[in-house]
Amino acid sequence: ANIWYFGQNAGIDFNPFPDDPIIALDNSAMIAPAGAAAISDRNGQIIFYTNGNEVFDRNHSMIDNGIGGDPNSSQSAIIVPFPGDETLYYIFTTQEIYGTYEFALKYSVFDLKENGGFGAIIEKDVLLFSGSTERITGNDGWVIIHEYGNNAFRAFPITGAGIGVPVISNSGSEHRQNIPENG
Repeated sequence: ANIWYFGQNAGIDFNPFPDDPIIALDNSAMIAPAGAAAISDRNGQIIFYTNGNEVFDRNHSMIDNGIGGDPNSSQSAIIVPFPGDETLYYIFTTQEIYGTYEFALKYSVFDLKENGGFGAIIEKDVLLFSGSTERITGNDGWVIIHEYGNNAFRAFPITGAGIGVPVISNSGSEHRQNIPENG
C-alpha cells in the first residue's frame, strides 16, 4: 500500500526518500469521484489501481472496465491478494446505492502474469450477493461487507481455494433502505 491513487489523476507515494518521505503524484490516469483502490508489490511499486469500474496498470494504461463497481460508491473497490500467490488479486467492488439499484457486491480477478507482466483481468463482474451497502473492508484472509436494510455483516473467508461461504453476524444499527445515507 505504498502508492495510493485517487480523485482526479491524484496520488501519494509513501515510499521512503532521504529528503522527502512523502510525495504528491499527478500521473494517475484515473478519475475516481469517490472510491478507489491501489495495490503495490513488496518493493512498494504500484501493480495496478481501480475506481471500481476501470482498472489501470503500472504504466497508467486502462487494461479493462466494467468490472462491477461504481466510481461514485464511497468504497467502490478493495483489492485483496490471493493467499500464497503474489500474482493474483481479487478486486471486490460495490455500487453506488442509488445508481443501478442492484446493491451488489461483485468481484473480479487480476492476474499479473498476463499481458507481459503488466497484468489483465481474467475473471470479471462476478456477483457474490445482492443487498450490500457501499461499506467494505478486508485483508488477506477475509472481505467484510455490511448488508443493506438490516444490521448484518457478511464476512467471506478467502483461502488459496477461493472465496468461502460467508459468516453472517448481526451488530450495531440497521442500515434501513429508506435513508440513502445508510447505504
